[in-house]
Amino acid sequence: MSETTETTTVAETTTTTTVATTSGVTVADMQEYLSVDEQDNLLATLISMAEVDVISKIDDSIDVSVYRANALFNQAVRTLVDFTYNNRGGLSDSELAYPPAYLYFINSIKYRIKPEVDNATES
Repeated sequence: MSETTETTTVAETTTTTTVATTSGVTVADMQEYLSVDEQDNLLATLISMAEVDVISKIDDSIDVSVYRANALFNQAVRTLVDFTYNNRGGLSDSELAYPPAYLYFINSIKYRIKPEVDNATES
C-alpha cells in the first residue's frame, strides 16, 4: 500500500494524517480507524459489503480499482464500516439506515468518478 503522510503544525497543535492512496481500505486501516486490535474477519466482511454498497449506488460497470484510488470512496467505505460495526446487534440505538455523511460522500462520488471514467474512455 502506498501512503502519503502530511504533518501540519499550527499554533503548537500538530496533526499528522496518513492516507492510503491506491489500495483501498484494508483491515489494518479499519482496526486503526476504529481503535480495535482484532475482528479481522468481521472487518474484512464489512469492508467488502461497504465497497459493494457504494459501487452499487454509483455505477457497477466501473472497475473497483478506479474506486479504490479515490480518497472520497475510501472515506465512504470507512464511514459505512464504522457505522455498521458500531450499530450491530445489541449495540444499535440508531434508527438511521445510513449515516448522513455517507450519503453526502455517495452524492459527491457520483459527480466525480463517473465523468472522469467517461472522459478517460473517450480519449
